[in-house]
Amino acid sequence: MQDALLVLETSCAQSSAAVWSGGELACCVDWRAERNHSSAIFEAVRQALDSLEGRLLKEIAVGSGPGAYGGIRVALAVADGLSLVHGSRVAAFSSWNGLGIHDDEAFVMSDARRGGWTWGRLEHGFLMAPPEVLPAEQARARVAECLKNGIPVYSTETAETLSAREMPGIVPAVPDAEALGNAWQALAPDRREEFLKGPAEPLYVRAPHITCAKRPAWAVKA
Repeated sequence: MQDALLVLETSCAQSSAAVWSGGELACCVDWRAERNHSSAIFEAVRQALDSLEGRLLKEIAVGSGPGAYGGIRVALAVADGLSLVHGSRVAAFSSWNGLGIHDDEAFVMSDARRGGWTWGRLEHGFLMAPPEVLPAEQARARVAECLKNGIPVYSTETAETLSAREMPGIVPAVPDAEALGNAWQALAPDRREEFLKGPAEPLYVRAPHITCAKRPAWAVKA
């Protein structure tokens, strides 16, 4: 029986699922999730799996971001559930590897909230190191330097968002499951094994932001 691969990409509002059988793309499903990944993903995955005609999944690769934390967590939960049924292995693989970028060198950025921008370097479409979070002014300076030197800068934010945040010259790009799956299969087997053995979790760019209570939990309001 041919090996099957499922790839889920839900780090952005434009989400997708794709499956391969024997190395050939069998199905790709796209949907606009906005903030309801949990209600939209199941129908998309069902359509993708139906195309396999009963074949079991050998591997499931999930886009780990940077991106929408909730969407990524939903996809990882779906992958974990499917792995129990199919006996498949699950890997978290950065969504930025699925942007379909083929420049020798490029940079990608996204809104990190709280006034910051997530920034990462790609070589031939692959993220080379964990992204960092930069203050807005430093991000603008890096963008200007890259564009001056002819190095393209991409962003998973919309053109409208980039304009509103005063980030000109950046090319919007959205990750998708087909491109992410192609990148996953292009990895050397030993590199894929590293991801499969690692924790399947979102790509965290910041430590958790926790707001402390103003009074002890046991305190009673007067």
